[in-house]
Amino acid sequence: MNYVNPHAPSCPWYDITQSTGAPNVKWCEETLCQWISEPANTWSNLGYLIVGIVITFLSYKKNQTKNLKSFGPIIFFMGAMSFFFHQSNFYLSQVMDHVGMFLFVGWTIGMNLIRLEKLKPHLLMLFNFSLMILLTAILHVMYNLGMKFQALILISGFVIIGTEIRLRKIQTAKLHWFISSVVFLIVAFIFQILDGKRIWCDPIQHGWFSQGHAVWHWIASVAMLFIYFHFSQPALEEKKN
Repeated sequence: MNYVNPHAPSCPWYDITQSTGAPNVKWCEETLCQWISEPANTWSNLGYLIVGIVITFLSYKKNQTKNLKSFGPIIFFMGAMSFFFHQSNFYLSQVMDHVGMFLFVGWTIGMNLIRLEKLKPHLLMLFNFSLMILLTAILHVMYNLGMKFQALILISGFVIIGTEIRLRKIQTAKLHWFISSVVFLIVAFIFQILDGKRIWCDPIQHGWFSQGHAVWHWIASVAMLFIYFHFSQPALEEKKN
């Protein structure tokens, strides 16, 4: 499957995109001929980086479990890979962007499997990395078939919601943080759709909040903090490893 190189010849990322492949999606923001090719979509990932640092600080300050302590670095990594993708806009950087997201959804699914007593706490990282490798392999197949592999994240989101619904029957933890995260992610997803459909779209604007996809980053990063608060509830936190 051939995808269009978003970079013009002689631009910084043109050659590597030609040799390794172009991404399967082009967001509204124009691709500039510079090292940071999409400024708005790139710098908006600071939200994830900041939230990742905050979560890491809080989890270590509270001396929480190893699994909770791992969430902050995962969010930081996810933000860093998304930063790199929008900076560079080629296929392999897009893969790394999705690796970060796969680690996030894998962690969340794994934590719920622990609560369902389907996964031992000390196996969370093994489960997460195994799922990430599987999803990345599926992504590559879908890329070559011309399929929108972004659907993998949406499907994973439904799995997370489904496990939370299942857990209502066996746990009495409060849901306000989880519901807040879902609401924020839905709002963020709406901005992403508006960007993709070129409804919220002005390609020549590069301010940190000027693009729908950039707004998706900012809002979704807050949702990551809510997810951490959800799993930090005493009723959900397993014994320290």
